[in-house]
Amino acid sequence: MATTPGSAWQRELKSWLARAASAADDLADAGIRRLRKRFGRAGIAQIQPYMGYASTDTAHLHGRILTNPPIDSDYHRDQWWENLGHTVQRFATNEVPGAEIEASFNGRRGTAVSDDEGYFHLTLPRPQDGDDVFWDVASFRILNPADAAQQPSRATCGVMAVPNDAAFGIISDVDDTILHTGATDIATMAKLTFFGNARTRAPLYGVAELYERLQSGGVECPANPIFYVSSSPWNLYDLLEDFLELNAIPRGPLLLRDLGFDENIFLKSGHDHKLDKARRLINTFDHLPFLLFGDSGQEDARLYAAAASEFPDRIAGIFIRDIDPDVVSDHNEKVDRYVRQAAEVGVPMYLVSDSSQAAEIAVEHGWLSRNCLDGIADATRRDRERPAGTVQP
Repeated sequence: MATTPGSAWQRELKSWLARAASAADDLADAGIRRLRKRFGRAGIAQIQPYMGYASTDTAHLHGRILTNPPIDSDYHRDQWWENLGHTVQRFATNEVPGAEIEASFNGRRGTAVSDDEGYFHLTLPRPQDGDDVFWDVASFRILNPADAAQQPSRATCGVMAVPNDAAFGIISDVDDTILHTGATDIATMAKLTFFGNARTRAPLYGVAELYERLQSGGVECPANPIFYVSSSPWNLYDLLEDFLELNAIPRGPLLLRDLGFDENIFLKSGHDHKLDKARRLINTFDHLPFLLFGDSGQEDARLYAAAASEFPDRIAGIFIRDIDPDVVSDHNEKVDRYVRQAAEVGVPMYLVSDSSQAAEIAVEHGWLSRNCLDGIADATRRDRERPAGTVQP
């Protein structure tokens, strides 16, 4: 398709605005850091590691360097004003750019330098003769700046080591796919985001049991990897990680979004990064078929249909949770369009009302054993009856 002068001019303007916003953001951050240092409030650099993952030959590690990483919350006793304070702290981050970090995994070491927003990324070779475990551990320490290196500024994180005998991988959205956000009610969504915590957030009915059965592959030990992608910012990482643990939802790497001003971020839809992350995972684990889980309230059906068109032989099936299953809405019509688009390349996409329906479809395709159905149905029913604010026993 030919590029019109108007569209080229608009792209150039957006690109210029993105660069200007990014430069202004960097200058503001640098000014704040100088003021903190001048008044003795610079703080000590600390590591906030993010859960990593390992393919057959490579471990992918990442995290962020901050002087005010999130604090541990008391989910049982914290009041709404304390939850609000923790939320403000999550977003009022004090990033440390230019910090040198050393990572160690299975006897291999590597270094990285944090970027302007404090993020760091690195890959390490994974020994072929390492222990055959599903979860391993990576360790980090700060080499520079010197004041941080002299402190006990070390951290560890889990690394999901995907086994060679995995039957498939799962890529799951978070909001309204495993975590109820009240996306159809702005007031409810704002209340949950700013005044709640990991304990007050409600999981979707039966999702913990469904994902555990999909991950286990019908055996006691986990075998199939689960990756969580979300349009939520990295600032909420600790809350989402705690949410998975509190609700017994199988843990897996959380791949979130940077809120900073960046040309790529500025030009893309807030949800399109999920397609980029799915694409990266599919290419990294090039021997695995994938199941994709999303919801009808955002852009998941469109993004997953695009992924199906790009990887028709790698995506085994797509599940879209209906955010308002009791009514026929515009969301349903939009999903129907992408169901047809995915079907054109031979990838089935299903709009499902709950975990029990998703399980029944998974059994039909051989992704779950039929003896899992009763357990998932029971868990779905228990979650429906569970009082708000309680967690899995």
